[in-house]
Amino acid sequence: MQIIEKFIESKYGNNALCEDGLFINEKFIAVMDGVTAKGKILWNNKTSGFHAKEILMDAMEDFNGDENAFQVLKYLNMQLHKQYHGNDEYFIKNTAERLRSTIVIYSQMHKQIWSFGDCQFSINGQAAKKEMEIDLLLAEVRSAYLHSELISGKSVEELCLSDPSQEVIFPFIKNQLYFSNCDKGGKYEFSVLDGFCNEFSKAIICDVKKGDTVILASDGYPRLESSLAESELFIKELKEKDPLCIDYYKAVSGFTNKKSSIDDRTYIKFVV
Repeated sequence: MQIIEKFIESKYGNNALCEDGLFINEKFIAVMDGVTAKGKILWNNKTSGFHAKEILMDAMEDFNGDENAFQVLKYLNMQLHKQYHGNDEYFIKNTAERLRSTIVIYSQMHKQIWSFGDCQFSINGQAAKKEMEIDLLLAEVRSAYLHSELISGKSVEELCLSDPSQEVIFPFIKNQLYFSNCDKGGKYEFSVLDGFCNEFSKAIICDVKKGDTVILASDGYPRLESSLAESELFIKELKEKDPLCIDYYKAVSGFTNKKSSIDDRTYIKFVV
């Protein structure tokens, strides 16, 4: 594997708070995106997203390299489950308190990319990103609400300093957790490692071959371009055009509340 470029950055500009992880060894390259906490529990004084990332980073060291996608995902999920220390009943009832992460992995042995959740990747410039239907819906709701605030007389700058839409959509964001790994969720169902997932058939598995150029990234990049500079430029232009992220690119959050980007972001480009 020849690494061309790599980058990781917190949405607050402080990587001590970054819930993304970038793992590299001779067997695997992986990008993991710890899900922003919806509950109140701290894990070793860290958010659930940060702790989930740390657990998965450590667990990736345990593999021989010949494991298949389902063996890897099952093991990673099991490591998250161990953090509950037998309190399954509590975490089944209190879904917001679970550790959660999405992940995209490249396996050197199998020459495959494995994606579980909404992390993204590209192969020779062909990007793949699994949009969550619930996020698309909430992005529209948020857009409508903030547009109403603008019409009422508030400024973009005022709304960027303190985004009132988060209080409006938070109950939906919290309840959407019931759709995770749930066949009853219909089009709103989504995949995530959370310690309770027992079905990995919805993982995306793509073969690659020697000489292919691969990019793995978290969903902090609204658009995955063919280079880090271009991907970062899109973010810069988006911040100038649509800092609230309600027009040009609709999202469940924007460049608000002192964030330098919509979300934590991780990018790695390499040649197989």
